[in-house]
Amino acid sequence: MTMHREVGMDATSLVSAWDALVLQLAFVFTEGTAATWRQIALGWLLHRGPATVTGIIRTLGRSAEKHWTVYHKFFYRAAWSLETLSLYLMTYVIGPLIIESGVTDSCGRKPASGKPVADLAIDDTTAARYGKHVAHAGWFKDASATGPATKGTVIHWAHNWITGVITLRLPKWGPMRWVLPAVFALYRKSSDCTKDHPFRNRQTLAAELVQQAVKALPDVQLRVSTDGQYATRDMVRRLPEGVNLVSRIRRDAALYALLPKRRRRQRGRPRKKGRRLPTPAQTARRRTKGWRTITVHKQGCQVRREVLGLTCLWYHVCKDVPIRLVIVRDPAGRQKDDFFFCTDAHVPEEQIVQRYCDRWGVEESYREGKQFLGFETVQGWCSKTVLRQAPLALVLTTLVKAWYARCAAAEPSLLPKPMPWYPDKAHPSFADMLSALRGVLWRHRLLANSPLSPRVRKILKGFAYALSEAA
Repeated sequence: MTMHREVGMDATSLVSAWDALVLQLAFVFTEGTAATWRQIALGWLLHRGPATVTGIIRTLGRSAEKHWTVYHKFFYRAAWSLETLSLYLMTYVIGPLIIESGVTDSCGRKPASGKPVADLAIDDTTAARYGKHVAHAGWFKDASATGPATKGTVIHWAHNWITGVITLRLPKWGPMRWVLPAVFALYRKSSDCTKDHPFRNRQTLAAELVQQAVKALPDVQLRVSTDGQYATRDMVRRLPEGVNLVSRIRRDAALYALLPKRRRRQRGRPRKKGRRLPTPAQTARRRTKGWRTITVHKQGCQVRREVLGLTCLWYHVCKDVPIRLVIVRDPAGRQKDDFFFCTDAHVPEEQIVQRYCDRWGVEESYREGKQFLGFETVQGWCSKTVLRQAPLALVLTTLVKAWYARCAAAEPSLLPKPMPWYPDKAHPSFADMLSALRGVLWRHRLLANSPLSPRVRKILKGFAYALSEAA
């Protein structure tokens, strides 16, 4: 990993860099609520345990200048919108990082638009809740949830969140992939919907998230990647102009050849599709020619895969728009064949496979939000609080990563220290980033402008280190 080791930043500069990021989002709120937002962001990051408002207040201590009810009202009464917060997050925090990443795609080619490129990965997860009076909760299946299971299926009382994350690579950090949660939507079952909030399925909500991201980043070429459940007409036909989608395709999908040219003086209604083709699974079994080997980055490692590309029609989903079908095979034979497609038939196979591999970052962001910032442990139960509180954990995840990407490149002391069990660690984890930020904030709170003896300051530094490493 290539790092810039320029002049280091002092503690005041590091704290100021964090405050600047938080202030970028303060324009979403009124003047009084903006001050509350800054304190909640600080208390949320430093607090240990479940992400409760009471815990945040207790962590702030004397820094909590307002009455304790003000911090609760921030979620259920204050006049601010999660959609507007996402808009500012993408425009003023994520946007500059995309510009910094350059204008090349994951395969090193310049996009035709000349705009910087970023991938938007979309998926959903459940956040377990307790209590029958929690707004918008329901019974949802989640294979990754913990608890008693029957035949691999876990069903629990939870919220179902759909999230879009921006995935990119920054020049100062080599091949490391940065995953930044950006847009959020809560899926509500039809029984929980009203005339003011009509029912929308997950695919429609995902398409709306794409539209929000395109609106917030008009100078960025966005490319979407999703899991197979979003490869439907509701998703594909709502994509904004110029945005293509990479996803899984059914093994038994009904594929057709491209529409043949109409002969001169041919009579009858024009055809909508060509001849029927074998299914992706049949093509993978029968085709022996046309395969080639590529190398992709998958979960931090370089792996080799054999790919076979085919341009065809998937009329049921994409109508008469040609798609690029890619069959991916493990040369070692340890994994089953994968089947991907892209709604832009001109996208090369390497890029399609790489984009789908990078989609795994959305799962990593859910893990980071749940384990470190309390995405699943918020306690609000009324509608407004439910729609605002949990996503703030993912918003703070993005702010922590943006701060670290900026500051750690110029301040080597923020980089993770080698451990005896991991001496060759090349890339910082989110735990490393959060620990570095907590350490800076705690040292600033404990030692800034403090006329203490060197011995006491040394003790407080050790105390701040212990608090930050507890991340």
